[in-house]
Amino acid sequence: MSETLSTTAARPIRRGRALAWLTLVAGVYLLGLWYIDRDKQILTRLQALALPLCGCVALVLASYGFRHLRWHMLLRAQGQPTGWRAGMLAYLAGFAFTASPGKAGELLRIRYFSRLGVPAQVTLTTFIYERALDLLVITALSLGAAHLIPLFGVLATVVLCLVLALCMVACIATLQRAAIALVAWLPGRPLRRLARFLVDGTTSLRPLLRPGLTAASIACGLAAWLLTSAAFAWLCHALGIVLPWQYALAIYPLAMLIGALSFVPGGVGTTEAAIVLMLAASGADLDTALAAAIGIRLASLWLAVAVGMVAAVVLEARKPAVT
Repeated sequence: MSETLSTTAARPIRRGRALAWLTLVAGVYLLGLWYIDRDKQILTRLQALALPLCGCVALVLASYGFRHLRWHMLLRAQGQPTGWRAGMLAYLAGFAFTASPGKAGELLRIRYFSRLGVPAQVTLTTFIYERALDLLVITALSLGAAHLIPLFGVLATVVLCLVLALCMVACIATLQRAAIALVAWLPGRPLRRLARFLVDGTTSLRPLLRPGLTAASIACGLAAWLLTSAAFAWLCHALGIVLPWQYALAIYPLAMLIGALSFVPGGVGTTEAAIVLMLAASGADLDTALAAAIGIRLASLWLAVAVGMVAAVVLEARKPAVT
Protein backbone atom coordinates (compact mmCIF):
# COMPACT_ATOMS: atom_id res chain seq x y z
CA MET A 1 0.00 0.00 0.00
CA SER A 2 2.84 2.42 0.76
CA GLU A 3 4.26 1.92 -2.69
CA THR A 4 0.82 2.58 -4.18
CA LEU A 5 0.50 5.78 -2.21
CA SER A 6 3.94 6.98 -3.29
CA THR A 7 3.13 6.26 -6.92
CA THR A 8 -0.21 8.02 -6.67
CA ALA A 9 1.40 11.04 -5.06
CA ALA A 10 3.91 11.30 -7.86
CA ARG A 11 1.40 11.36 -10.69
CA PRO A 12 1.36 14.81 -12.31
CA ILE A 13 -2.32 14.36 -13.20
CA ARG A 14 -3.17 14.30 -9.50
CA ARG A 15 -1.52 17.63 -8.91
CA GLY A 16 -3.04 19.03 -12.08
CA ARG A 17 -6.52 17.98 -11.04
CA ALA A 18 -6.03 19.37 -7.54
CA LEU A 19 -4.72 22.63 -8.99
CA ALA A 20 -7.78 22.87 -11.24
CA TRP A 21 -10.07 22.39 -8.23
CA LEU A 22 -8.10 24.91 -6.18
CA THR A 23 -8.30 27.45 -9.01
CA LEU A 24 -12.05 26.90 -9.23
CA VAL A 25 -12.59 27.28 -5.48
CA ALA A 26 -10.34 30.36 -5.32
CA GLY A 27 -12.11 31.86 -8.34
CA VAL A 28 -15.54 31.36 -6.78
CA TYR A 29 -14.25 32.81 -3.50
CA LEU A 30 -12.85 35.88 -5.24
CA LEU A 31 -16.09 36.32 -7.16
CA GLY A 32 -17.99 36.18 -3.90
CA LEU A 33 -15.63 38.75 -2.36
CA TRP A 34 -16.15 41.04 -5.32
CA TYR A 35 -19.93 40.72 -5.04
CA ILE A 36 -19.91 41.41 -1.30
CA ASP A 37 -17.40 44.23 -1.56
CA ARG A 38 -19.43 45.94 -4.28
CA ASP A 39 -22.04 47.02 -1.75
CA LYS A 40 -20.38 46.68 1.64
CA GLN A 41 -16.80 47.81 0.89
CA ILE A 42 -15.40 45.00 3.05
CA LEU A 43 -12.01 44.90 1.32
CA THR A 44 -11.66 48.67 1.58
CA ARG A 45 -12.32 48.35 5.28
CA LEU A 46 -9.70 45.63 5.62
CA GLN A 47 -7.14 47.73 3.74
CA ALA A 48 -7.39 50.29 6.53
CA LEU A 49 -6.41 47.51 8.95
CA ALA A 50 -3.16 46.59 7.22
CA LEU A 51 -1.12 46.64 10.43
CA PRO A 52 -3.44 44.38 12.48
CA LEU A 53 -3.74 42.02 9.51
CA CYS A 54 0.05 41.82 9.26
CA GLY A 55 0.09 40.99 12.96
CA CYS A 56 -2.46 38.24 12.33
CA VAL A 57 -0.28 36.86 9.54
CA ALA A 58 2.75 36.85 11.87
CA LEU A 59 0.82 34.91 14.53
CA VAL A 60 -0.45 32.38 12.00
CA LEU A 61 3.06 31.90 10.58
CA ALA A 62 4.35 31.36 14.11
CA SER A 63 1.71 28.66 14.56
CA TYR A 64 3.26 26.76 11.65
CA GLY A 65 6.42 26.40 13.72
CA PHE A 66 4.51 24.54 16.44
CA ARG A 67 2.69 22.43 13.87
CA HIS A 68 5.94 21.36 12.26
CA LEU A 69 7.54 20.74 15.65
CA ARG A 70 4.75 18.27 16.36
CA TRP A 71 5.20 16.64 12.94
CA HIS A 72 8.96 16.45 13.51
CA MET A 73 8.45 14.74 16.89
CA LEU A 74 6.00 12.23 15.42
CA LEU A 75 8.36 11.28 12.60
CA ARG A 76 11.23 10.80 15.06
CA ALA A 77 8.98 8.61 17.22
CA GLN A 78 8.46 6.38 14.18
CA GLY A 79 12.18 6.18 13.45
CA GLN A 80 12.06 8.62 10.54
CA PRO A 81 13.89 11.82 11.57
CA THR A 82 14.31 14.57 8.99
CA GLY A 83 16.33 17.77 8.89
CA TRP A 84 14.43 20.71 10.32
CA ARG A 85 14.58 22.96 7.23
CA ALA A 86 13.91 20.21 4.68
CA GLY A 87 11.14 18.79 6.83
CA MET A 88 9.57 22.21 7.26
CA LEU A 89 9.40 22.76 3.49
CA ALA A 90 7.89 19.31 2.92
CA TYR A 91 5.36 19.91 5.68
CA LEU A 92 4.36 23.36 4.44
CA ALA A 93 3.92 22.05 0.89
CA GLY A 94 0.99 20.03 2.20
CA PHE A 95 -0.94 23.28 2.71
CA ALA A 96 -0.89 24.06 -1.01
CA PHE A 97 -4.14 22.25 -1.80
CA THR A 98 -5.91 22.83 1.51
CA ALA A 99 -8.93 24.28 -0.31
CA SER A 100 -9.20 21.47 -2.86
CA PRO A 101 -11.31 18.31 -2.46
CA GLY A 102 -9.95 14.97 -1.35
CA LYS A 103 -6.46 14.18 -0.06
CA ALA A 104 -4.43 16.08 -2.66
CA GLY A 105 -2.52 18.16 -0.09
CA GLU A 106 -1.51 15.15 1.93
CA LEU A 107 -0.50 13.21 -1.18
CA LEU A 108 1.73 16.15 -2.04
CA ARG A 109 3.26 15.93 1.44
CA ILE A 110 3.86 12.20 0.88
CA ARG A 111 5.67 13.06 -2.35
CA TYR A 112 8.13 15.42 -0.69
CA PHE A 113 8.73 13.45 2.50
CA SER A 114 9.46 10.38 0.39
CA ARG A 115 12.38 12.35 -1.07
CA LEU A 116 13.70 12.58 2.49
CA GLY A 117 13.44 8.83 2.88
CA VAL A 118 10.17 8.81 4.85
CA PRO A 119 7.86 5.96 3.71
CA ALA A 120 4.43 6.98 2.48
CA GLN A 121 2.83 4.85 5.18
CA VAL A 122 4.57 6.84 7.91
CA THR A 123 3.53 10.18 6.42
CA LEU A 124 -0.05 8.99 6.10
CA THR A 125 -0.19 7.69 9.67
CA THR A 126 1.31 10.93 10.99
CA PHE A 127 -1.29 12.93 9.08
CA ILE A 128 -4.21 10.96 10.55
CA TYR A 129 -2.80 11.22 14.08
CA GLU A 130 -2.23 14.96 13.66
CA ARG A 131 -5.75 15.57 12.35
CA ALA A 132 -7.33 13.54 15.16
CA LEU A 133 -5.47 15.54 17.82
CA ASP A 134 -6.38 18.81 16.09
CA LEU A 135 -10.06 17.86 16.27
CA LEU A 136 -9.70 17.24 20.01
CA VAL A 137 -7.84 20.52 20.56
CA ILE A 138 -10.27 22.74 18.65
CA THR A 139 -13.21 21.02 20.33
CA ALA A 140 -11.69 21.82 23.74
CA LEU A 141 -10.97 25.43 22.73
CA SER A 142 -14.52 25.77 21.40
CA LEU A 143 -16.07 25.21 24.83
CA GLY A 144 -15.87 28.93 25.63
CA ALA A 145 -18.43 29.70 22.91
CA ALA A 146 -20.30 26.38 22.92
CA HIS A 147 -23.67 27.89 23.82
CA LEU A 148 -23.61 30.02 20.66
CA ILE A 149 -24.17 26.84 18.63
CA PRO A 150 -27.23 24.82 19.71
CA LEU A 151 -25.83 21.63 18.17
CA PHE A 152 -22.42 21.86 19.82
CA GLY A 153 -23.11 18.74 21.86
CA VAL A 154 -23.72 16.81 18.65
CA LEU A 155 -20.52 18.15 17.08
CA ALA A 156 -18.46 17.25 20.15
CA THR A 157 -19.98 13.77 20.27
CA VAL A 158 -19.12 13.18 16.60
CA VAL A 159 -15.51 14.23 17.23
CA LEU A 160 -15.12 12.05 20.31
CA CYS A 161 -16.69 9.04 18.60
CA LEU A 162 -14.44 9.51 15.57
CA VAL A 163 -11.27 9.72 17.66
CA LEU A 164 -12.34 6.76 19.79
CA ALA A 165 -13.05 4.73 16.65
CA LEU A 166 -9.57 5.52 15.29
CA CYS A 167 -7.95 4.39 18.55
CA MET A 168 -9.97 1.17 18.63
CA VAL A 169 -9.16 0.27 15.04
CA ALA A 170 -5.48 1.03 15.70
CA CYS A 171 -5.35 -1.25 18.76
CA ILE A 172 -7.75 -4.13 18.00
CA ALA A 173 -6.73 -6.56 15.24
CA THR A 174 -10.29 -7.84 14.80
CA LEU A 175 -11.53 -4.35 14.03
CA GLN A 176 -8.66 -3.85 11.59
CA ARG A 177 -9.68 -6.94 9.64
CA ALA A 178 -13.32 -5.85 9.73
CA ALA A 179 -12.42 -2.39 8.42
CA ILE A 180 -10.36 -3.86 5.58
CA ALA A 181 -13.20 -6.22 4.68
CA LEU A 182 -15.74 -3.39 4.78
CA VAL A 183 -13.73 -1.33 2.30
CA ALA A 184 -14.21 -3.98 -0.37
CA TRP A 185 -17.99 -3.59 -0.11
CA LEU A 186 -18.04 0.19 -0.57
CA PRO A 187 -19.56 1.43 -3.84
CA GLY A 188 -17.36 3.19 -6.37
CA ARG A 189 -13.64 2.99 -6.93
CA PRO A 190 -12.85 6.53 -5.65
CA LEU A 191 -14.66 5.86 -2.36
CA ARG A 192 -12.89 2.53 -1.91
CA ARG A 193 -9.54 4.17 -2.65
CA LEU A 194 -10.18 6.89 -0.07
CA ALA A 195 -11.29 4.31 2.49
CA ARG A 196 -8.19 2.17 1.88
CA PHE A 197 -6.09 5.32 2.23
CA LEU A 198 -7.58 6.02 5.67
CA VAL A 199 -7.65 2.44 6.93
CA ASP A 200 -4.05 1.89 5.89
CA GLY A 201 -2.93 4.86 7.97
CA THR A 202 -5.21 4.13 10.91
CA THR A 203 -3.99 0.56 11.41
CA SER A 204 -0.47 1.90 12.01
CA LEU A 205 -1.40 4.43 14.70
CA ARG A 206 -0.74 2.25 17.73
CA PRO A 207 2.99 3.12 18.19
CA LEU A 208 1.99 6.80 18.44
CA LEU A 209 -0.62 6.24 21.15
CA ARG A 210 1.83 6.78 23.99
CA PRO A 211 0.90 9.13 26.86
CA GLY A 212 4.07 11.24 26.75
CA LEU A 213 4.08 11.65 22.97
CA THR A 214 0.35 12.38 22.90
CA ALA A 215 0.68 15.01 25.65
CA ALA A 216 3.55 16.73 23.83
CA SER A 217 1.64 16.63 20.54
CA ILE A 218 -1.48 18.10 22.16
CA ALA A 219 0.65 20.87 23.71
CA CYS A 220 2.05 21.79 20.28
CA GLY A 221 -1.40 21.72 18.74
CA LEU A 222 -2.80 23.84 21.56
CA ALA A 223 -0.04 26.43 21.12
CA ALA A 224 -0.64 26.56 17.36
CA TRP A 225 -4.41 26.99 17.67
CA LEU A 226 -4.11 29.55 20.47
CA LEU A 227 -1.86 31.65 18.24
CA THR A 228 -4.46 31.54 15.45
CA SER A 229 -7.25 32.28 17.93
CA ALA A 230 -5.23 35.23 19.22
CA ALA A 231 -4.93 36.50 15.65
CA PHE A 232 -8.72 36.38 15.32
CA ALA A 233 -9.18 38.15 18.66
CA TRP A 234 -6.73 40.86 17.57
CA LEU A 235 -8.59 41.40 14.30
CA CYS A 236 -11.93 41.61 16.11
CA HIS A 237 -10.48 44.19 18.52
CA ALA A 238 -9.11 46.22 15.59
CA LEU A 239 -12.59 46.19 14.01
CA GLY A 240 -14.14 47.46 17.23
CA ILE A 241 -15.86 44.19 18.12
CA VAL A 242 -15.96 43.87 21.91
CA LEU A 243 -15.96 40.24 23.03
CA PRO A 244 -15.44 38.46 26.35
CA TRP A 245 -12.03 36.80 26.28
CA GLN A 246 -13.53 33.31 26.20
CA TYR A 247 -15.54 34.22 23.08
CA ALA A 248 -12.55 35.88 21.45
CA LEU A 249 -10.47 32.71 21.79
CA ALA A 250 -13.25 30.19 21.14
CA ILE A 251 -15.21 31.48 18.16
CA TYR A 252 -12.58 30.79 15.51
CA PRO A 253 -11.80 27.20 16.66
CA LEU A 254 -15.55 26.49 16.83
CA ALA A 255 -16.03 27.85 13.32
CA MET A 256 -13.14 25.68 12.13
CA LEU A 257 -14.78 22.65 13.77
CA ILE A 258 -18.03 23.37 11.95
CA GLY A 259 -16.11 23.82 8.68
CA ALA A 260 -14.23 20.54 9.18
CA LEU A 261 -17.38 18.54 9.92
CA SER A 262 -19.18 20.10 6.93
CA PHE A 263 -16.76 18.14 4.66
CA VAL A 264 -16.45 21.22 2.42
CA PRO A 265 -12.82 21.53 1.21
CA GLY A 266 -11.02 23.88 3.57
CA GLY A 267 -14.37 24.69 5.17
CA VAL A 268 -14.73 27.38 2.50
CA GLY A 269 -17.96 29.26 3.07
CA THR A 270 -19.16 27.22 6.05
CA THR A 271 -16.41 28.51 8.35
CA GLU A 272 -17.02 32.12 7.31
CA ALA A 273 -20.78 31.71 7.82
CA ALA A 274 -20.24 30.25 11.30
CA ILE A 275 -17.97 33.16 12.27
CA VAL A 276 -20.52 35.73 11.07
CA LEU A 277 -23.41 34.05 12.88
CA MET A 278 -21.51 33.74 16.16
CA LEU A 279 -20.21 37.31 16.06
CA ALA A 280 -23.69 38.59 15.23
CA ALA A 281 -25.08 36.58 18.16
CA SER A 282 -22.41 38.25 20.34
CA GLY A 283 -23.61 41.73 19.41
CA ALA A 284 -21.48 42.65 16.36
CA ASP A 285 -23.19 44.22 13.37
CA LEU A 286 -23.38 42.06 10.26
CA ASP A 287 -20.97 44.06 8.09
CA THR A 288 -18.28 44.14 10.80
CA ALA A 289 -18.73 40.41 11.47
CA LEU A 290 -18.35 39.73 7.76
CA ALA A 291 -15.16 41.80 7.62
CA ALA A 292 -13.74 39.82 10.55
CA ALA A 293 -14.63 36.50 8.91
CA ILE A 294 -13.08 37.40 5.57
CA GLY A 295 -10.02 39.00 7.16
CA ILE A 296 -9.11 36.02 9.33
CA ARG A 297 -9.68 33.59 6.46
CA LEU A 298 -7.37 35.59 4.22
CA ALA A 299 -4.78 35.53 7.00
CA SER A 300 -5.19 31.80 7.69
CA LEU A 301 -6.68 29.59 4.97
CA TRP A 302 -5.50 31.54 1.94
CA LEU A 303 -2.19 32.38 3.57
CA ALA A 304 -1.66 28.64 4.10
CA VAL A 305 -2.42 27.96 0.44
CA ALA A 306 0.05 30.65 -0.65
CA VAL A 307 2.78 29.40 1.71
CA GLY A 308 2.19 25.83 0.57
CA MET A 309 2.44 26.81 -3.08
CA VAL A 310 5.73 28.62 -2.47
CA ALA A 311 7.14 25.62 -0.60
CA ALA A 312 6.02 23.24 -3.36
CA VAL A 313 7.61 25.42 -6.06
CA VAL A 314 10.87 25.53 -4.11
CA LEU A 315 10.88 21.75 -3.68
CA GLU A 316 9.97 21.08 -7.33
CA ALA A 317 12.85 23.30 -8.41
CA ARG A 318 15.27 21.09 -6.48
CA LYS A 319 16.70 17.79 -7.61
CA PRO A 320 15.10 15.06 -5.46
CA ALA A 321 17.42 13.77 -2.76
CA VAL A 322 15.72 10.36 -2.82
CA THR A 323 14.12 8.76 -5.85
